[in-house]
Amino acid sequence: MTPIELNKALDGVVELDNSLLGKQVLGISINSKDIIPGFVFVAINGAKFNGNDFIDEALLKGAICVISDSKNIEQSSKIIKVKNAREALGKIAANFYDHPEDKIKLIGVTGTNGKTSTTLILKSILESYGKKVLQVGTLGIIPNIVNNDFGLTTPNSIDIFKILNTAVQKEYDFAILEVSSHALSQNRVDNLRFDFAGFTNLTLDHLDYHGTIQNYFNEKKKLFGLIKDNGSSLILSDSIYGKDICNECDNTNTISLTNKDSDFYCVDFNLNHNGTTAIFNFKGTSIEVTSKLVGKYNLENIILAATVAFEAGVDIKSIKEGIASCEFIPGRYESILNKGPAIIISDYGHTPDAYTNVLQSINDVYHDKNIKVLFGAGGNRDKSKRAEMAKAIELFAVQCYLAPDNPRFENIDDINHEVVKGFSKNIYQLFNDRKKGLIAALVDLTSADILIIFGKGNEEYQEIGGKKLHYSDRKIIEEFYEN
Repeated sequence: MTPIELNKALDGVVELDNSLLGKQVLGISINSKDIIPGFVFVAINGAKFNGNDFIDEALLKGAICVISDSKNIEQSSKIIKVKNAREALGKIAANFYDHPEDKIKLIGVTGTNGKTSTTLILKSILESYGKKVLQVGTLGIIPNIVNNDFGLTTPNSIDIFKILNTAVQKEYDFAILEVSSHALSQNRVDNLRFDFAGFTNLTLDHLDYHGTIQNYFNEKKKLFGLIKDNGSSLILSDSIYGKDICNECDNTNTISLTNKDSDFYCVDFNLNHNGTTAIFNFKGTSIEVTSKLVGKYNLENIILAATVAFEAGVDIKSIKEGIASCEFIPGRYESILNKGPAIIISDYGHTPDAYTNVLQSINDVYHDKNIKVLFGAGGNRDKSKRAEMAKAIELFAVQCYLAPDNPRFENIDDINHEVVKGFSKNIYQLFNDRKKGLIAALVDLTSADILIIFGKGNEEYQEIGGKKLHYSDRKIIEEFYEN
C-alpha cells in the first residue's frame, strides 16, 4: 500500500497534535511484534492479550503513534486516546487502504448455520454470470489472493480492508463475506457498507460469548444497519428471528419455503439422496432449479443465494447453472468414499439445530438405514448447547459414539459428562480419544447402517491444550479399510 499522511489515516478518529502532522504511515498493526518504523499501533484489549501492555514495545520499535482506549494509559504526544479502539481501528484501516469497499460489490451473509454453504452457492452463481468473485469465511479466502490464513470466519478490520484492497487491485467484481456475530460485536465490519446482505437462521450457539440468545440476535441484526442506501437485505423469514429483522430493518425482502405472500418463495420441491429439485417464484418470475445438494436446509441455502443473485441482476440461466454446478460444500454433508459396508457422511455441524437438519435429511432419504453418529462438544465454548446436542441426536440415532472435538483447555471427561445429561436412552459409548471412538464406530458398521461424523468437516487437526495437533477422520477411515 502506498504510504499516506497520518492526518489522512486518522481522519474521523482524532484531531492530530502538530508534532505528528506530515508523518507518513507505512502500515497498521494490533500486534506489537509486527511494528516497524512508520507503523501505527492500535492497542486492543482482546480475549487473550491486552495490547495496552505492549505500548512501550511498539514505541521502541518505531511506531509513529499508539491508539488506545484504556483508562489506565495517559495521553501523550505519541499516545492518542479514543473512546473505542476497535471502532478507531476500522476507520484507520478503511482510510489507509483508500476505502476499497466503495470500489467493489460487497455481499454479507450472517446466521448461525448455512453461511458457508450459501456463500459458496452464491459464488458459483455469480461466476456462472461471468463475474470475478472473492469469498471470505470459514473456509478461508477463496481464491487466497493474499496468501494468508487468518483463522477467523470474519478477519479483523485491518485484514478485511487489506483483502478488499487486493481484490480491487486484481479487478474483482464481487466480494462475499461470512459475517459472524463476533465480528459484529467487535466492530470489525463497522466501516463496511454492503450492497446486499442475507440472513439464514438463528439457533443456540455462542452463548459463552454473548450471554443470552437475545444478545446474540442483537449482534446479528447489526449487519442490516450496514446496507448502502441503494442496497437490500434478503431474509429467510420463516423463523421468528427472520420476521423480526424484516419488521425492524429497512429495505428487506422476505424469503420463504412455505409462505406464498413472500417476495421470494418456493412453489414446490422434491428432496432425495441424489439432490434437490425445486420451483421458485421470485417476484413473479418462475425459476426451476436442480441441485446435487441434499436436504431441506440446503434448499434454504440455495433459495437465499439465488435471491441475492437475482437482486444483483443475475439472469435466470446463470442462476440455474450456478446452482447446478455447485455439486458439494467442502466438509458439509460430504460423503466419504470408503471400502467398507456402510455409507459414511462427514459434516462440520456443531450445533443442535445443525444436527437436526442433517439427521432429518438423512432420515428422509435413507429411511431404511440405521443411523449411527460420532460427535463431540468443543471445549471452552458454549456449554448451554451440550445437552441439547445429545437430545437432537437421540431423536434419530440408534447408536452414538461421543468423542473429543477440539477440547482445547477443558477436560474431555467433563465435557462428555455435560453432553450425556441430554440422553434419555443408553445408546452411547464414551471415548476420551477421537481416533478410538471412530475405529469403534467403524468396527460396528454393517451394510444396514449409515454413519454420520459431526464436528470436523474438512478440519485436519484437534485443538488440545493450546496446540493444534494433526488429526484426520478421513485418513483414519482410509487406513482402517486398507488394513
